[in-house]
Amino acid sequence: MEKFGESLSINEVFKDREKFIPEVGEQLEKETKAEIEIGEEKLNVDYRIISIKETENKDAKPVVLLPGFGSGWEGISELGFSLACEGRKVIMISLPGYGNSDNPSEKYYETDGFSNETEAVKKALEKMDLKDDKFHLIGHSMGSEIMASFAEKYSDETSSLTLLNPAGVNERENPVAMGSKFILSGIHTTAEFKIREFFSGEEDYERKIWGHIPKAKSPFSKERIKQRLAEIKKLSKGQLLEKLEKIKNPVIYISGKLDTVYPSGKENDTNSQLAKVVESVNDKSKIEKSVMLGLRHNTTIAPDEITAANIEHYLEKVE
Repeated sequence: MEKFGESLSINEVFKDREKFIPEVGEQLEKETKAEIEIGEEKLNVDYRIISIKETENKDAKPVVLLPGFGSGWEGISELGFSLACEGRKVIMISLPGYGNSDNPSEKYYETDGFSNETEAVKKALEKMDLKDDKFHLIGHSMGSEIMASFAEKYSDETSSLTLLNPAGVNERENPVAMGSKFILSGIHTTAEFKIREFFSGEEDYERKIWGHIPKAKSPFSKERIKQRLAEIKKLSKGQLLEKLEKIKNPVIYISGKLDTVYPSGKENDTNSQLAKVVESVNDKSKIEKSVMLGLRHNTTIAPDEITAANIEHYLEKVE
């Protein structure tokens, strides 16, 4: 199968991958949950593992996808499908308080950092009875900081860490201003998608994928609002860089050039996000970086084919 970007047009990519939607769709529809214990609290965590028999590279390490603020695994499933088309086994997790996972108590999320969220990922992976001993970690936005905590604490189980449009770089960020940027970015992304799908076969392709994704509980329902506010408060403290200083594994930085929530900036600008991330990684030979033209903050949705091909390019280099 040809990889995206080599010789296929975007319409041909959709047509080439449509045949895999029923196989992956069956995996998406099957409810799978892991019961974990954080402190003395038992929680059911919803997750999915997807792969495609025809494309899967059995020698490649699987990837663990963790979505960002306001999303369960459903919101990152398009990127998961594209990574499966690239030949990966993909594990997607909804943290407690997201998607169809259980809501945790205040004790779980009223912490200074994301230690409990990190443990939720760790314990969920243990319950999945996987044969793999190492994983490529991919975190989008807030998920980047959580995955960085995982790589810092569980280096032996980490093959690489991909920071996808990472959050948590800027210290003492104003939570209200940060929330406004998320909203505006979402409006721009939706408008651009509507324009793009008019000129391609994307709409039909997306509809077929989403037809297999179960309806998830709202992340902003009344019983979940306090958890969202606690997460914004933690993100505004900007703790990602200090974690990166301690990570021994290869780090991959990928962002959208039009990201207005957490702009990448230029590497020669010492105050930019990209420059700060690169500087924080002690071994500069272990960091790869890419800023994708034309993409905004949410690089996990269309054109996620571009994001997946970019990620896979760097994962192959790491392996």
